[in-house]
Amino acid sequence: MDLRLEEQKTIFRKREEGKISNEEYSLKHNRAGKFLIISNYDIGKKEMYELYKKRDSVEKFFDVYKTTLDADKLYLHDDESVYGHVLVAFLSLYAYCKLLKAIKKAEINDKFSPSDILLKFRKVKNINFGEKSIITEVPKKVRELDKTLKFNIFPTKNES
Repeated sequence: MDLRLEEQKTIFRKREEGKISNEEYSLKHNRAGKFLIISNYDIGKKEMYELYKKRDSVEKFFDVYKTTLDADKLYLHDDESVYGHVLVAFLSLYAYCKLLKAIKKAEINDKFSPSDILLKFRKVKNINFGEKSIITEVPKKVRELDKTLKFNIFPTKNES
């Protein structure tokens, strides 16, 4: 919808500036926001659109990989360091995708992104005593998110 609106604004501006005729304006206005997919696959429209959406998802994940995880900034000097960096970035992206899937499944993707969830969950306090560790503080909103996402990370008061 944003693409269509942006194209319509541009076409309108060009008509107002006299860069295109009224006929051309009418033709382009009707085509605004639409795109053509040409392929040699012999599949239906819906399947083709699903393939296009999957491609878009992959591009978005590469963007997350590069921007959110800063995985495209390698200042390492040996092969082992580069391999380690790529492995950690890949595992981070995998966790990000799993978190995104849980958010969509819980139908809260209009309110939270994976980064938002991580920011909320980082408020949880954990203290280590040698071999034992105790979660000392879990904010109410984090408990509610945990329940909504069905992670069940935090023990209830009845558990010991």
